[in-house]
Amino acid sequence: MNQYGRLAQRHWQEFPPGRISEIDDPDAFFTELGIDVQDEVRSRWTAERLNGPAVVGESYLERAGRLQQMRYEAEGEVLRELVLLPAENDVDLADDPHLTEVQVAEEQWREQHLHDLLAGRSQPRDFSAAERARLRAGAPARLLELTGLSDEALGRQGLL
Repeated sequence: MNQYGRLAQRHWQEFPPGRISEIDDPDAFFTELGIDVQDEVRSRWTAERLNGPAVVGESYLERAGRLQQMRYEAEGEVLRELVLLPAENDVDLADDPHLTEVQVAEEQWREQHLHDLLAGRSQPRDFSAAERARLRAGAPARLLELTGLSDEALGRQGLL
């Protein structure tokens, strides 16, 4: 298990207690999640490096620092999306003055079911087509892949 898998396992044991006990094979799950996180960080960092503008006159140390910062940013994004899941009683959504009660309820529903899919407690086929569309709304592509809600995964299951 790599560093990301260990981080996820520790975080899930501490913050959403009970969820980890529902995973059939935690070692395999967190090993795979760690590999997925590592691959996604590498993919985003590589894309950013290739698509980012070159800085004329930049010294070696400046370039190294800029590239390292890009890596940290990619890593932070991926960790927030896939590893550092909010506690079940997280009230951040409810505190957002820009969201209506209906929007908060929708986001909480989506979060709970995406967590269940990630943990293997449910499968995409457990949801109606309309519910799968609700789950997919606004979700990052990598999260859709991990939960089986990607176009390819749904197509293989005959759900798309």
